[in-house]
Amino acid sequence: MPATGGTWENLLASDPHFMCTISVRQLCTSIENSRLERFARVVSLMRFEQLSGFRHQFLLLKIGMMPEDGDAMWLRLERGPKPENSTPRSSVSRFTPCDSATISLTETQLLRGLRLEMKAEVVFPIDGPTAGDLRKLLNILSQESPEYRLWGENCKWFCSVVQESLTNFYSGELRSGTLSHRDLGKKSRRRISDRLRSVIAQGH
Repeated sequence: MPATGGTWENLLASDPHFMCTISVRQLCTSIENSRLERFARVVSLMRFEQLSGFRHQFLLLKIGMMPEDGDAMWLRLERGPKPENSTPRSSVSRFTPCDSATISLTETQLLRGLRLEMKAEVVFPIDGPTAGDLRKLLNILSQESPEYRLWGENCKWFCSVVQESLTNFYSGELRSGTLSHRDLGKKSRRRISDRLRSVIAQGH
Protein backbone atom coordinates (compact mmCIF):
# COMPACT_ATOMS: atom_id res chain seq x y z
CA MET A 1 0.00 0.00 0.00
CA PRO A 2 1.14 3.63 -0.37
CA ALA A 3 3.99 4.56 1.95
CA THR A 4 2.28 7.82 2.91
CA GLY A 5 -0.18 5.89 5.07
CA GLY A 6 -3.86 5.06 4.72
CA THR A 7 -5.54 3.34 1.84
CA TRP A 8 -5.19 4.60 -1.70
CA GLU A 9 -8.98 5.02 -1.83
CA ASN A 10 -8.83 7.50 1.06
CA LEU A 11 -5.80 9.25 -0.37
CA LEU A 12 -7.55 9.68 -3.70
CA ALA A 13 -10.52 11.19 -1.93
CA SER A 14 -8.35 13.66 -0.02
CA ASP A 15 -5.91 14.66 -2.78
CA PRO A 16 -7.08 15.05 -6.40
CA HIS A 17 -3.44 14.98 -7.58
CA PHE A 18 -2.55 11.76 -5.75
CA MET A 19 -1.16 8.92 -7.87
CA CYS A 20 0.36 5.62 -6.82
CA THR A 21 1.59 2.37 -8.33
CA ILE A 22 0.89 -0.92 -6.59
CA SER A 23 1.02 -4.55 -7.63
CA VAL A 24 -2.03 -6.13 -9.24
CA ARG A 25 -2.15 -8.45 -6.24
CA GLN A 26 -2.38 -5.45 -3.87
CA LEU A 27 -5.06 -3.94 -6.10
CA CYS A 28 -7.13 -7.12 -5.94
CA THR A 29 -6.86 -7.27 -2.14
CA SER A 30 -7.88 -3.62 -1.85
CA ILE A 31 -10.91 -4.09 -4.10
CA GLU A 32 -12.06 -7.19 -2.25
CA ASN A 33 -11.89 -5.43 1.12
CA SER A 34 -13.75 -2.28 0.09
CA ARG A 35 -17.03 -1.05 -1.35
CA LEU A 36 -15.38 -1.05 -4.79
CA GLU A 37 -16.02 -4.80 -4.98
CA ARG A 38 -19.75 -4.30 -5.57
CA PHE A 39 -20.31 -0.60 -6.17
CA ALA A 40 -17.62 0.25 -8.73
CA ARG A 41 -17.80 -0.77 -12.36
CA VAL A 42 -15.58 -0.72 -15.41
CA VAL A 43 -16.91 2.05 -17.66
CA SER A 44 -14.38 1.85 -20.47
CA LEU A 45 -11.05 0.35 -21.47
CA MET A 46 -8.37 1.72 -23.78
CA ARG A 47 -5.25 -0.07 -25.01
CA PHE A 48 -2.19 2.06 -25.72
CA GLU A 49 1.16 1.33 -27.33
CA GLN A 50 4.31 3.35 -26.70
CA LEU A 51 5.91 4.56 -29.93
CA SER A 52 9.50 3.72 -29.07
CA GLY A 53 11.70 0.81 -28.04
CA PHE A 54 9.90 -2.48 -27.43
CA ARG A 55 6.53 -0.83 -28.19
CA HIS A 56 5.27 -1.57 -24.71
CA GLN A 57 1.49 -1.85 -24.36
CA PHE A 58 -0.73 -1.08 -21.37
CA LEU A 59 -4.42 -0.68 -20.55
CA LEU A 60 -6.23 2.35 -19.19
CA LEU A 61 -9.52 1.59 -17.43
CA LYS A 62 -12.08 4.11 -16.25
CA ILE A 63 -13.78 2.96 -13.04
CA GLY A 64 -17.03 4.63 -12.01
CA MET A 65 -19.17 4.28 -8.90
CA MET A 66 -22.76 2.99 -8.84
CA PRO A 67 -25.24 4.58 -8.74
CA GLU A 68 -23.68 7.07 -11.14
CA ASP A 69 -22.60 10.05 -9.04
CA GLY A 70 -19.86 11.57 -11.14
CA ASP A 71 -17.00 9.99 -9.19
CA ALA A 72 -14.46 8.04 -11.23
CA MET A 73 -10.88 6.91 -11.08
CA TRP A 74 -8.44 5.62 -13.65
CA LEU A 75 -6.33 2.45 -13.58
CA ARG A 76 -3.29 1.86 -15.74
CA LEU A 77 -2.73 -1.92 -15.87
CA GLU A 78 0.41 -3.44 -17.34
CA ARG A 79 2.91 -6.27 -17.25
CA GLY A 80 6.68 -6.26 -17.40
CA PRO A 81 9.57 -8.35 -16.07
CA LYS A 82 10.66 -7.55 -12.52
CA PRO A 83 13.50 -4.99 -12.66
CA GLU A 84 15.94 -7.22 -10.77
CA ASN A 85 15.46 -9.98 -13.35
CA SER A 86 17.91 -8.60 -15.90
CA THR A 87 18.87 -12.13 -16.91
CA PRO A 88 16.24 -14.68 -18.00
CA ARG A 89 15.91 -17.83 -15.92
CA SER A 90 16.21 -20.14 -18.92
CA SER A 91 17.00 -20.25 -22.61
CA VAL A 92 13.36 -19.46 -23.47
CA SER A 93 13.55 -16.02 -21.82
CA ARG A 94 11.32 -16.51 -18.78
CA PHE A 95 11.20 -13.88 -16.04
CA THR A 96 9.25 -13.22 -12.87
CA PRO A 97 6.36 -10.97 -13.96
CA CYS A 98 5.68 -7.52 -12.57
CA ASP A 99 1.93 -6.93 -13.02
CA SER A 100 1.16 -3.43 -11.78
CA ALA A 101 -1.68 -0.95 -11.40
CA THR A 102 -1.18 2.81 -11.33
CA ILE A 103 -4.13 4.69 -9.86
CA SER A 104 -5.19 8.29 -10.42
CA LEU A 105 -8.26 10.50 -10.53
CA THR A 106 -7.27 11.86 -13.95
CA GLU A 107 -6.62 10.18 -17.27
CA THR A 108 -3.98 12.71 -18.33
CA GLN A 109 -1.84 12.09 -15.25
CA LEU A 110 -1.34 8.47 -16.38
CA LEU A 111 -0.42 9.41 -19.97
CA ARG A 112 1.63 12.58 -19.50
CA GLY A 113 4.98 12.76 -21.30
CA LEU A 114 4.52 9.58 -23.33
CA ARG A 115 4.44 9.19 -27.12
CA LEU A 116 1.48 6.86 -27.55
CA GLU A 117 -0.94 5.40 -30.05
CA MET A 118 -4.36 4.24 -28.90
CA LYS A 119 -4.82 0.76 -30.37
CA ALA A 120 -8.36 -0.01 -29.14
CA GLU A 121 -11.25 1.40 -27.12
CA VAL A 122 -14.02 -0.64 -25.47
CA VAL A 123 -17.07 0.73 -23.63
CA PHE A 124 -19.31 -1.29 -21.32
CA PRO A 125 -23.04 -1.18 -20.54
CA ILE A 126 -24.42 -0.15 -17.16
CA ASP A 127 -24.58 -3.83 -16.17
CA GLY A 128 -21.03 -4.47 -17.38
CA PRO A 129 -18.15 -5.71 -15.22
CA THR A 130 -17.88 -4.56 -11.62
CA ALA A 131 -14.52 -3.95 -9.96
CA GLY A 132 -15.14 -7.32 -8.30
CA ASP A 133 -15.39 -8.98 -11.71
CA LEU A 134 -12.13 -7.31 -12.73
CA ARG A 135 -10.53 -8.57 -9.51
CA LYS A 136 -11.58 -12.14 -10.26
CA LEU A 137 -10.16 -11.95 -13.79
CA LEU A 138 -6.84 -10.51 -12.60
CA ASN A 139 -6.53 -13.14 -9.88
CA ILE A 140 -7.12 -15.92 -12.40
CA LEU A 141 -4.65 -14.38 -14.83
CA SER A 142 -1.95 -14.17 -12.16
CA GLN A 143 -2.48 -17.79 -11.14
CA GLU A 144 -2.48 -19.14 -14.69
CA SER A 145 0.46 -17.04 -15.88
CA PRO A 146 3.15 -17.00 -13.16
CA GLU A 147 5.94 -16.13 -15.62
CA TYR A 148 6.71 -13.28 -18.00
CA ARG A 149 7.77 -14.80 -21.31
CA LEU A 150 9.58 -12.51 -23.69
CA TRP A 151 7.97 -14.06 -26.77
CA GLY A 152 4.71 -15.18 -25.18
CA GLU A 153 3.06 -13.99 -21.97
CA ASN A 154 4.42 -10.47 -22.19
CA CYS A 155 2.81 -7.00 -22.00
CA LYS A 156 0.95 -7.49 -25.28
CA TRP A 157 -0.43 -10.84 -24.13
CA PHE A 158 -1.50 -9.34 -20.80
CA CYS A 159 -3.39 -6.50 -22.51
CA SER A 160 -4.90 -8.85 -25.06
CA VAL A 161 -6.24 -11.30 -22.47
CA VAL A 162 -7.76 -8.61 -20.23
CA GLN A 163 -9.32 -6.76 -23.17
CA GLU A 164 -10.64 -9.94 -24.79
CA SER A 165 -12.04 -11.35 -21.52
CA LEU A 166 -13.85 -8.19 -20.47
CA THR A 167 -15.18 -7.55 -23.98
CA ASN A 168 -16.45 -11.06 -24.61
CA PHE A 169 -17.82 -11.93 -21.16
CA TYR A 170 -19.32 -8.56 -20.22
CA SER A 171 -20.86 -7.30 -23.49
CA GLY A 172 -18.16 -4.75 -24.25
CA GLU A 173 -18.60 -2.65 -27.38
CA LEU A 174 -15.42 -2.25 -29.43
CA ARG A 175 -15.59 1.42 -30.45
CA SER A 176 -12.26 1.43 -32.24
CA GLY A 177 -9.36 -0.89 -32.97
CA THR A 178 -9.43 -4.66 -32.64
CA LEU A 179 -8.73 -7.53 -30.30
CA SER A 180 -5.06 -8.31 -30.84
CA HIS A 181 -2.23 -10.79 -30.31
CA ARG A 182 -4.67 -13.66 -29.84
CA ASP A 183 -1.98 -16.07 -31.02
CA LEU A 184 0.17 -15.36 -27.93
CA GLY A 185 0.01 -17.74 -24.96
CA LYS A 186 -2.82 -19.82 -26.37
CA LYS A 187 -2.76 -22.49 -23.64
CA SER A 188 -2.80 -20.08 -20.70
CA ARG A 189 -5.36 -17.91 -22.51
CA ARG A 190 -7.67 -20.93 -22.83
CA ARG A 191 -7.26 -21.84 -19.16
CA ILE A 192 -8.07 -18.27 -18.09
CA SER A 193 -11.15 -18.19 -20.32
CA ASP A 194 -12.42 -21.54 -19.01
CA ARG A 195 -11.93 -20.56 -15.38
CA LEU A 196 -13.54 -17.15 -15.82
CA ARG A 197 -16.53 -18.73 -17.56
CA SER A 198 -16.93 -21.11 -14.61
CA VAL A 199 -16.68 -18.27 -12.05
CA ILE A 200 -19.32 -16.25 -13.91
CA ALA A 201 -21.63 -19.27 -14.12
CA GLN A 202 -21.32 -19.87 -10.37
CA GLY A 203 -22.32 -16.26 -9.71
CA HIS A 204 -25.70 -16.64 -11.47
